[in-house]
Amino acid sequence: MANGIAEEIKAVETEAKKVLKDAKSEAARMIAEARNEAEKRGKESKQKAYRLYKEQLSDVEKQAGEEAEKIVKEGMAKAKSFKNSHQGQIKGTATWIAGEVMAKYGRG
Repeated sequence: MANGIAEEIKAVETEAKKVLKDAKSEAARMIAEARNEAEKRGKESKQKAYRLYKEQLSDVEKQAGEEAEKIVKEGMAKAKSFKNSHQGQIKGTATWIAGEVMAKYGRG
């Protein structure tokens, strides 16, 4: 009877060792799988954040371009208005300078 109990204990110990080994293997597999999933999700998050950044940057650049175009158009209109408002003075000043030069140095 003692012999049967010893064999039974050895069998249970062997089975327990096998179960423990299988549990450690399964735990290692689960940890590796979790790490891979975490890396995958981290990579996807970075890609998503980069795409969002590029989209927002594109929108800002588009708005800046539109604003710059508007400012340039306004500047051109102001410059044209300034030129037109001073056109008469330019002709008068040019005529006066020409008259002064002619008076001082003559026609020759």
